Order: sequence, then structure tokens, then C-alpha cells
Amino acid sequence: MKVAIPIFLDRISPRLDCARKLLVLEIEKNRLVEKRELDISHWPSDEKIIQLRRMGIGQLICGGIRLEDRSGLSRFGIQVASSLYGEVDTIIKEYLSGKLNVPCCRVRKRKGRRRGCI
Repeated sequence: MKVAIPIFLDRISPRLDCARKLLVLEIEKNRLVEKRELDISHWPSDEKIIQLRRMGIGQLICGGIRLEDRSGLSRFGIQVASSLYGEVDTIIKEYLSGKLNVPCCRVRKRKGRRRGCI
């Protein structure tokens, strides 16, 4: 599976739409096979979702994300883990070990509806 992480220096970028760099991980059987850093500063904000789909990304790990971007990712079958912050290497280790604490996936009840990650 390909996992994308928008980055700023050595940390997860606060917002996907403002990110200038993207880390793309190729993961097989919970092992990191390949790690590439891409300059996405030339990608228009409204085309980032389409580019992620073209790259075959299956999961996005990010800080903040606009609702319309989350919806677009969902339509393309890309899973989103958002509201995550910290050093990229720490997040990768937690992800690979299955210990990533994903706040957006905690199920909450609001007006009778269940909410969580897409």
C-alpha cells in the first residue's frame, strides 16, 4: 500500500492544502519498502487529491484537512487519518507497529449520528 504524509521540515504539515512537500511510503506486510519525498509546491491546492489518486495512494496521514478534500479522498477510496501532529519518523514507526493513535477514528455521537474517519 502507498501511504502519503504531507510534511513540513521533519514534522507532519499542519494542513494538506498548504503542504509544499509530500512523503510517499510504499509499505508491504507492515514493512517500509520505499520512502520518497516529493516537492508538491507546484501542485494547485485543488488538484492535490487528483494527484494522490494518480499516484495510487491508499492512505493519507495528515494534520488538518479541508472537508472538501476529505470528501474527494473518500470518493477515490483513499483512507484518511487526520488530526495527527509530530515528527514524521515517530508517526511512521507507530503506523508500522499498529500503534498509531488516530484521534479522528474515535467514534463520537453527535445528533444521533456516528462520526469518525472516512
